[in-house]
Amino acid sequence: MREPRLEAALAAGGTPARVPLWRASPSRRLRELAWCTLSPQLLARLPDGPGGATPARWPVAAQAAWERWLQAADPERLPPTIDELAAGERDGRSLRLGRHAERLLHFALERCAGLELLAANLPVRRASARGVQTLGELDFVWRDRADGAIVHWEMAAKFYLLVEAEGAGDLCDADEAAHLRHFVGPNLVDRLADKLDHTVRRQLPLGRSAEALALLGQAPDRSEAYLLGWLFYRDGRRPDWLEDAGFAPDHLHGWWSTLPSWSGWAARQAGARWCRLSRSQWLSGALVSAAQTLDAATLQEELAGRFAEPRADRHWRRESPVMVCELEPAGAEAPGMWREVSRGFVVPLDWEQRARLRAGGGPAAQGSVAGALRD
Repeated sequence: MREPRLEAALAAGGTPARVPLWRASPSRRLRELAWCTLSPQLLARLPDGPGGATPARWPVAAQAAWERWLQAADPERLPPTIDELAAGERDGRSLRLGRHAERLLHFALERCAGLELLAANLPVRRASARGVQTLGELDFVWRDRADGAIVHWEMAAKFYLLVEAEGAGDLCDADEAAHLRHFVGPNLVDRLADKLDHTVRRQLPLGRSAEALALLGQAPDRSEAYLLGWLFYRDGRRPDWLEDAGFAPDHLHGWWSTLPSWSGWAARQAGARWCRLSRSQWLSGALVSAAQTLDAATLQEELAGRFAEPRADRHWRRESPVMVCELEPAGAEAPGMWREVSRGFVVPLDWEQRARLRAGGGPAAQGSVAGALRD
């Protein structure tokens, strides 16, 4: 496995000499808000579609002002994390990671100097003789106060692992659509190609529909996909074709490995500690106390036990990948804490075969397997 240290993925949020706020802040609330607003987009180019949609971009001055606002913010006045919400939250939908990321971006757009938020989660409906049909909703519509441009954003926070479909040839020679199909979610429900197709051909064009125009009063000047997340590569090896296929050169990335492959590599990382990341912790860089860390051997034993789960009603434990995090001492910035160095998924031995079938167009995972990443 190549050494997949996080510093290699910092270009848009900082450099090795300037650690980005979404990784450096002692406050998880602030790290998550910074991640949702300052981390790099996954793509530099979108697939062709109606309306000429592009990856999202912040106005330079507005983003600089927002970063200053964040640096001075009181974490106690920022939106709570999913874990903080979970104790008293009855609506499980609002605890989903994607919904949480939308909530954080909404918070930022309401407060960012230089921007005027015009609409958020705006339902678009069509009346007919058969009743009222909901066509969808617009995530965010805002105005750039500097030039008056109206911008429609559709937002998503996604995590995909690159696999080759069963019987696939060298992806270096594949077309762009094929590249996108080979990025699958860890639970094998979705693929990057499907998400982009839905965003580019359905969600963003909705902002230019007659029904949306009646609500907004004018068409957006720009339609943009606000797509954040992490991409994961087998044993940390990123292919050479990524930029040619439209991926941002500075996108955040990690690794995925089978348990034997990870165990051999982790044993050679002298001084490293490890932890598991629950789904609610997937957004920003991890910062944990020493008590929350494990050595590689202990984590290997835990994962082996999970993947050998004997109970039929808990089969999802042996079938689902687990995100783990390599850690180093945080130093003077956060004494006694351990900070993320790299992250990746450790997968069961049969996961790659199932993932290849999914990449090739096989059915999405169903039932408890699809929701297994909660644990």
